[in-house]
Amino acid sequence: MSAAWQYYFITLLVYACVNLIAVWGLNLQFGLGGILNFGYIIFQSAGAYVGAVVALGPAVTGGFQSYILGANLPWPVPLLAGGAAGGLLSLVVGVVALRPRRIDYQGMALLTVGLIMTVIISDYTGLFNGVAGLSDVPKPFGAALNLGFVSYGWFFVGITACLTVLMYFLVRRLSDSPWGRQLRALRENPRALQGLGVHVGSKRLQAFVVGGIFAGVSGALLVEFIGSWSPGAWTLDETFLFFVAVVIGGRGNNLGVAMGTIVTFTVVLEGVQYLPLFSYTSVAEALQIVVIGLAFIFFVAWKPNGLIPERPKRFRGREPAPTPSFAIEDGNPGGETR
Repeated sequence: MSAAWQYYFITLLVYACVNLIAVWGLNLQFGLGGILNFGYIIFQSAGAYVGAVVALGPAVTGGFQSYILGANLPWPVPLLAGGAAGGLLSLVVGVVALRPRRIDYQGMALLTVGLIMTVIISDYTGLFNGVAGLSDVPKPFGAALNLGFVSYGWFFVGITACLTVLMYFLVRRLSDSPWGRQLRALRENPRALQGLGVHVGSKRLQAFVVGGIFAGVSGALLVEFIGSWSPGAWTLDETFLFFVAVVIGGRGNNLGVAMGTIVTFTVVLEGVQYLPLFSYTSVAEALQIVVIGLAFIFFVAWKPNGLIPERPKRFRGREPAPTPSFAIEDGNPGGETR
């Protein structure tokens, strides 16, 4: 296999793993908690930015790019910093945007926050280098290993796969825990959950922050692979694709949304590019939006539970403790025998 084909498959695998981590985070927010986070891509972008600058080193005065929080920290600190940035930003935004009780108002508030942050990031060059973004982000262990272009690509695939498996077990543990069951109750009937003494606002904010951490980790991982960061690459259209993956796969089901992610990003978005061009040159990009839109409408209207529907969890109650038996002989109720 040629080097070009190898790197193509490397890119597909890395992007698939990054999207899986991001969609699992959205599934925690939307699939379990019922939060319409229409600005989800912003938290992934924040994680990518912080993950880039803490590995780039301090900014050079008069250099070709300017940024804040510059440091030269070894891996996996940039990855952890990206997750922390996504979680911290989610906490700050969630305190304000999640105040409305209606989820549609929350969705509009989060969409507005996403639009505002996109403008700020693109216009303030002193903070985020504007639309030019960042480049020359060092790759994990790149200098130490001294591998070739393709060889290092497969090494990064191994890192990404291990991290994806770790994140899956984490999200599965969270989803199956009592905390995850409370999120499902929050999604279905928040008033009933509040009647049981659970603080609904606090629980919703917790889900929002945890989902933001997943988004930040996925963004930091992606920027380490591509070696650059630009605000133009983190548009609100990407949030729509994440929602499509959750709906197609099966809202609330981690394996389902994994299947939806593969179908949405790998099968549809990549498969359409192999169709013959029978019109203008950008027909593939137009067909991607058409096919994704039609698939989303179909699943919302006719198959709302997705490819792998969420199955209700059955929990067996604790068996009652055995009743102690007392021996009664000769009218002695204390159980002492003569």
